[in-house]
Amino acid sequence: MPALSLVLAIVLLGTTLYTTAFWVDVALTLAALVCVVFSIWRGRRGQLLIKLAVLAAIPVVPITTWLEGLVLELQLSSRQSELSDDLNIIAKRVESQLVINRSHLDSIALLVSNAEQLPQSTYQGWLDYLIPPQNFAYLNIAITDHLIITHVYPATAENLALIGLDMRTVPEQRAAIEQVMRDQQPLVVGPIESLQGDQSLIYRLPIPGRPDTLVSGVLSLDRLLARAALSGSRMNLQLTLVRSDQHHQLLSGGELSPLAVQARFFHSGFDWQFLAEPAQGFEPSVWAPWGARAAGLMLWICLGAIVGWQHRLMRIRDQERLRLKTQERELLAAQRLGRLGSWTTNDYEHYSLSSPLAEMLGIEQQTLSGTQILAHIYEPDREYVLSHLRFVRSGEATFTRLEHRVMTDEALIWVEHSLALNAEGEMSGMVRDITEIKSTAAELQKLAYYDSLTGASNRNFFGKQVQQAISLSRRHDNHLALIIIDLDNFKAINSQYGHSIGDEVLKVMTDRLGQCTRRSDSIARLSGDRFAACLQNLKDPSHAIFVADNILKSVAEVLTLDDRRISLTATLGIATCPEDDQDYEGLVKKAEMALQKAKEDERGFYQFYSDQLNIENDRRQEVMRLLPNALNNNEFHLVLQPRVSSVDGRWSSIEVLLRWESEVLGFVSPAEFIPLAEGSHLIVDIGNWVIREALSQFASNLDRLDPDVVISINLSPRQLEHADLVRYVAAEIQMSGVPAERVEFEITEHSLTEESDTTLATLADLSQMGIRFAMDDFGTGYSNLGMLQSLPLSVLKIDKRFVQNLSVGGKHLELIRAIINLGHTLGLSVVAEGVETELDVQTLTALGCDELQGFYFYRPQRLETLLARPEKSTV
Repeated sequence: MPALSLVLAIVLLGTTLYTTAFWVDVALTLAALVCVVFSIWRGRRGQLLIKLAVLAAIPVVPITTWLEGLVLELQLSSRQSELSDDLNIIAKRVESQLVINRSHLDSIALLVSNAEQLPQSTYQGWLDYLIPPQNFAYLNIAITDHLIITHVYPATAENLALIGLDMRTVPEQRAAIEQVMRDQQPLVVGPIESLQGDQSLIYRLPIPGRPDTLVSGVLSLDRLLARAALSGSRMNLQLTLVRSDQHHQLLSGGELSPLAVQARFFHSGFDWQFLAEPAQGFEPSVWAPWGARAAGLMLWICLGAIVGWQHRLMRIRDQERLRLKTQERELLAAQRLGRLGSWTTNDYEHYSLSSPLAEMLGIEQQTLSGTQILAHIYEPDREYVLSHLRFVRSGEATFTRLEHRVMTDEALIWVEHSLALNAEGEMSGMVRDITEIKSTAAELQKLAYYDSLTGASNRNFFGKQVQQAISLSRRHDNHLALIIIDLDNFKAINSQYGHSIGDEVLKVMTDRLGQCTRRSDSIARLSGDRFAACLQNLKDPSHAIFVADNILKSVAEVLTLDDRRISLTATLGIATCPEDDQDYEGLVKKAEMALQKAKEDERGFYQFYSDQLNIENDRRQEVMRLLPNALNNNEFHLVLQPRVSSVDGRWSSIEVLLRWESEVLGFVSPAEFIPLAEGSHLIVDIGNWVIREALSQFASNLDRLDPDVVISINLSPRQLEHADLVRYVAAEIQMSGVPAERVEFEITEHSLTEESDTTLATLADLSQMGIRFAMDDFGTGYSNLGMLQSLPLSVLKIDKRFVQNLSVGGKHLELIRAIINLGHTLGLSVVAEGVETELDVQTLTALGCDELQGFYFYRPQRLETLLARPEKSTV
């Protein structure tokens, strides 16, 4: 009977292995206990060990049964926990992909807002550089300007076909685009099925500062979920998007049990809800009971297994955290590359800074108080920044952008600061260093408005300054003067000392002009050696005379550069407002006319505009209009004026002079049309005609002239520079039959100022032919003794202005004496021009002048008339 009780106890204990009800197990265990106790009580000692073993098993069995149930429950809970962890990881991947792709779109909006012009190729290059392929989930990123698609990415055929599409023709999208343009707030539309068959969200973001432009991104949810590694997961998964009680199921995992786990997050106005359960459901493993019973005997194995299992879960979480850390480092690296930094705050008392922003500020801590933050903002900009912070914090706007200055340990920098407030009340900011952009903009502005050499205003900016000054002059009923300053013979400085010295002279002259004017006046460099000054707020136009005198005196002061003493003079033209004109272009034109008049009268002085100058200008314009046809219409003719010997009054030379009888204007003075012809190519054609006609007339009358009389023809500077002059002269001399030794060309000092290689070569070639040269108007230019000595000259002609002052005596007489002695020292024959009185003849003869020319002897007249008159003696 005891043995039967023991067997019954073992059977009862064994039966508990096949029951699932706890109370049944308890009853069976108690019955087994009774049987064992009975067996022990009634049994033999030899069976005690077995009984004790069975007795010991009695508490183990319910514990094992409880542990079995606990293990099953733990298994279910563990599987749910594991599944929940995996689901949260998947949800975070999806959320991370959404954030990354949305941040790309924000970056594009920021780049487009700062680009004045954006070709498709530049746009394509930006996005290729900005968006890593592994994160890109967009089907299309397009820029819409005034409802017209102007840029697309990627540049696939179907995307490129959208360029130029007018969204007004797409009613289902037009309303959303117009809403973004109107509200200037981002808008997310969807989910919708795209043309490619993908479930997609359409992001539409306004471009800051460009209300008619927005960037749209068609985000493929299929691509995004694939990049989040949803495909291939060993679970039944549902993903539902909820917004405004509207549910959109993106993934359907079939009918899920109540034990399914869930995860969710909020992004882009959607509640992203995930549900999942294992693909095989939550059915327990067949080996679970045996494992639970074994766990009762080997608890340390179970505990070790649990610890190992937990270690596995921790390892998975660590890998995910490492992945997130890597993405965070990549984001920080991108911020450093773009000179970007960010901050966030929840309580507006403590601000968390990204490491790139801390590096930008030159600090180590990444958490600052509001007071510390303000200490880094440049003091004049603090209230401006605070007003924007209050504006966003109050909820009046969720986004704003401003520019201000920030103080770092090393410098004061300009930043572009974007402020945003999210739905949870957290404020964040994005800071971008734009110091280089500001510097570049300042340099471009300087180049656009100021002369790069002197720092004075350039022509365009000066025009705006003068026009503004004219408006102020009208408003305050005062006067304005525009002065154009021309540096006389500045080319000689460049030629003699080099352009670097010339540039330094221009800088000094700019400083001097600034010292002669007030701070309210404007100074500009109009061209190479021409400046302008605008004198504002004048009570009377005559007040400009004082400034003009100061300018002339200041320019005339000798300046020393590199041990060189340089002297300059200036000629000024002045026009006033409102007397002369009330428009900038009109004032410039009339000041130019005044300057031209001043140059014609006498350089080194100033001239005010007058109505007479306007009449003269009209006359000049008419002369310029008719001059090109004068040669073809045979309106030119030659007159000649002999030079006579001071000893016996015989002719030594006949100078050829050009006259113009216009069919429209009548007689036109050479002083009028010669300078105008020299300013264009006409002087070459006219000069060639003079050479041909003079040689022809001279050849026709050679037999009526003494054999030593030469024909003297004036050459202009442009003719000397012309490459065909030597060939042309040689051909005309050969055709006319006039010996080259009886031909003389008169040149001026001004034509030889720069001593160009072409001019010197031309003089040498003509001299080798036997032609001789005379220096005309000597004393009015800037020739030096070295030049006079090196040129093939035979005659030196004293300018008539010196002769006209001969009767004054004194220094005028001594000056002529010095010129005559200089010419003789150089072996030249000296000629005095402008001889009109008997006293002039006697004085010049006494001074040793070789030849005389002037009205006292002959007026310019045709050659036939001259030959018909007897020669006039000087004795």
